[in-house]
Amino acid sequence: MATIELNDQFTNEWTVFEEAEYKYYDHNPNTVPPLITPPPITIDDCDGIIYKNIDDKYYRRVLVDDTVNVKWFGAKGDGETDDTEAIKNAIESYHSVRFDRGRYIINSTIEIPMEFSGRSISGSGSDIWDKNSTVLTTKNSNTIFTGAEGLNTFKISNLIFDGKHNDHATTSGTIAMDFTEGGGLILDRVVVKNFSEYGLYSKRGLLRIENCYFRDNKVGAQIYSDSSISNSEFAAGDIPLRLVAGGNRLVNVWCNSGKVSCLDIEPLDTDTGHQNTSITNLYIGEVESDQTEAYAIRIRGNDIKRVQQVQISNSFFVHAAGDSLNGFVYTDKADEIILNGINVLGRGLYSTANEYTSHFVKGINSNRITIASSVINGINKNAIYQGSNCYDWEIFNNTFNNCGDHIAVNDEGANIYVAEALGRTSVIGNKFLVASGSSVPYAAYVSSIDSLNWDSNFISYPNAIIVKDPTYTSSPENNFSGSFYRNGNDFKTVNKAALTASYFDHGFVRPNKNLKHAQFFYDSNHRKPIWYDGLDSTWKDSTGAVI
Repeated sequence: MATIELNDQFTNEWTVFEEAEYKYYDHNPNTVPPLITPPPITIDDCDGIIYKNIDDKYYRRVLVDDTVNVKWFGAKGDGETDDTEAIKNAIESYHSVRFDRGRYIINSTIEIPMEFSGRSISGSGSDIWDKNSTVLTTKNSNTIFTGAEGLNTFKISNLIFDGKHNDHATTSGTIAMDFTEGGGLILDRVVVKNFSEYGLYSKRGLLRIENCYFRDNKVGAQIYSDSSISNSEFAAGDIPLRLVAGGNRLVNVWCNSGKVSCLDIEPLDTDTGHQNTSITNLYIGEVESDQTEAYAIRIRGNDIKRVQQVQISNSFFVHAAGDSLNGFVYTDKADEIILNGINVLGRGLYSTANEYTSHFVKGINSNRITIASSVINGINKNAIYQGSNCYDWEIFNNTFNNCGDHIAVNDEGANIYVAEALGRTSVIGNKFLVASGSSVPYAAYVSSIDSLNWDSNFISYPNAIIVKDPTYTSSPENNFSGSFYRNGNDFKTVNKAALTASYFDHGFVRPNKNLKHAQFFYDSNHRKPIWYDGLDSTWKDSTGAVI
């Protein structure tokens, strides 16, 4: 069929129209049965943009990648003209939509219809400084895009959502993208900033977010279930990122500089479950909370739905600047949380009374928490605080360095604090180091020694105490597993609450009485374990012979 070349009235570009009998496709998704052949072009379809009637013949515009330009529909992108209707008409053409560089004003909400499923909205640049970029913005306090019920799997890429139309604007847009309805959203190379409520609000799952940047929104992004985020940053505002349902996967994500927290992991409501979330290569920065103690990551269930099965690994948590009181991880009504391979940097010796790092992990009403293979530096109070109604925590193969120091008071010098008498805490294969020379820090405080599994931990600090409980006094018999007996500042212990074998790196001094909560002591002179018989106040070997 014949083709003609026409000059576009809005863009002045030359475009090709081909003579055609049928439309591109049927726009009515409710047609039953679906049409195999699209409907014929009629005079009512001739909008002068996609379809034209010339000399009683119908023509349709040749679309590259099935994509239309919003400027064909009259959008200006000049930062002053309200382009809402032009953009809406472009989307309702049910082709993918492209924006040239410019600032497009959208002063009322545009709904992305169900018929747009499988299509895309793309810009021509998303430089965070707005240079040579496509910017969608507003002069009102409205939402930019909202998803219609039934919308599924469409993409937004290579553009910026800005809640303020210029640097002096006193009014901000409310939400950039509201997907209370509409799932399967894909975001790639998208910047979202300056919205007064949410950058992205989702109550439908299966989102795919990559190479994106959210900044200075009250809540950067709320993510529902079974979604993935990669190579993206969420910063500033109150809460940069919220995960409100389970099944999510995060890789190479930055969360920092929130005013309330940096990352919240909590159910949307009492009807929403929250299980099975994996996060790796996460960077956590400071919470800019002023003088209020805040936690960078909050993992919190509710009275009906607990958060379960969250794993964070191979990550960096940093509190190095800012006039703030920070902790890193807070759990409440949470179970099966794993923190593995975390490199933690607190304020340490640079802390003050108004600027310190309180805890690496603090939990209440949280069970089966595992903290493993992490390097924990400069936590000023208890690095790990296992609070009330917390059971079965496992603390394996970590290095605690200069923790419990500088502002610690009372039992805050304990690197590990167990508040529950029946906490059933395992502390195995850790190193507790203090290079500052402070005599304040020590390894652990427990409400009951009988509920502690302590084995193969290395101690190197000036304090004589290793583990103490409420019965502790300064006399030797109240130091757990012979912690009082040491030569120099280095002490290595391999012991358990019920069955203990202890040995020293730098010589040996046999205790003059039984070690508290210990049954056996390894005598390096005799090269065998011995035990204390309280009936006749003698030490004996396994045969009963007095040693």
